Amino acid sequence: MTIRDKKVKKNLKLAIVAVCLLLSIIIPMACSNKVWKTNKNIIENRKNISKKDIEKKEAAVNIKITKVAFEKNNNIYLYDETKEQIKSIGDKSKYKDLLKLSPDKTKIVFRYFSGEKATYPPHLIIYDIKTESLTDIVINNKNLQQIIDLKWIDNENILVTGHINPSVSSYAVYSIKNKQEVIDCLGTLRDITIDKKNILYSDTPHIFPKPKANLYINGNKIFEMNDAREEIFDGELSTDGKMIAFRSYVENEGSSKGEAFAYLNLAKVNSDGKSISDLKKITISGDTNGEMKFDDKNNLSIVGEQFIYKLKAGTLIKGENSLPKIPQFSTEQLEKFKQILAKEFPEELISQETVLEDIDIYDIQGF
Repeated sequence: MTIRDKKVKKNLKLAIVAVCLLLSIIIPMACSNKVWKTNKNIIENRKNISKKDIEKKEAAVNIKITKVAFEKNNNIYLYDETKEQIKSIGDKSKYKDLLKLSPDKTKIVFRYFSGEKATYPPHLIIYDIKTESLTDIVINNKNLQQIIDLKWIDNENILVTGHINPSVSSYAVYSIKNKQEVIDCLGTLRDITIDKKNILYSDTPHIFPKPKANLYINGNKIFEMNDAREEIFDGELSTDGKMIAFRSYVENEGSSKGEAFAYLNLAKVNSDGKSISDLKKITISGDTNGEMKFDDKNNLSIVGEQFIYKLKAGTLIKGENSLPKIPQFSTEQLEKFKQILAKEFPEELISQETVLEDIDIYDIQGF
């Protein structure tokens, strides 16, 4: 794969996942001087949130971004605002991409790749920010030789996604402690619970006619749609593996605006792990956006950027999302970052008006 092909593929991938990044890990780099503040009264008035939880949320908001990991020119860099320093991490002679920061902000994972030809087998590198040590994980899974994404499941396990064809991907979780594969599947991934070693996915073979939408857990088919037109949008397993939720939709063939009928499906996972029961199907609005989450009592919520929908007695109750947002760079911090960038890359014309993407800076993650 040439560097140019690599960039084209990467730009396409970035376009596809832009929404997800905006809702999760990307730092908004617009020149805004808004400072996010917690509305303490709203948080304290929310039911079922303990004082300890409130203190944790307030502490998270007060965290100031002092370090930034980012990709530039097929390399991975770490910016330290306190030291006013930008340094390359890993082997400088190798190309790198697919940067991801661990949830506890102590480690960075990325991939080594060749600029001219594919590298077999692929190598994942975990960089310990404190010790500056590197851990090399070799990916021998034959279905993961064309890696397109990396994601931390928790602080010790990494999800690797490989490309098979337009409708089927390959997935495997690797432990960074023993550098071994934990679990894998082919199809379309819905959810993973590491403690129970459960992987929820849909079998989506690239065949015609297309099979009915379905769900599998660890190779066992637990559900299949009756209506061939109905598609599964996503899925979520409870931490204890006893409950499952998934959203589905059916296109409204009579609508000229591309509207669809949307549903929230909730069921129990039977003790054999090979079937479900007590399936409930609830009609929901098509704009009920957000990530489904079970709490420790298996109550289901859909957490969006602006609203939280809690399922109570078969009805979604809509409320404002008053949870703390991801800390942002201030205008002053962004200006300083660009000043250090200009010193580190003097061959490029970098000013305060420079758009970071225009100088090939991607996957920006602050902590």
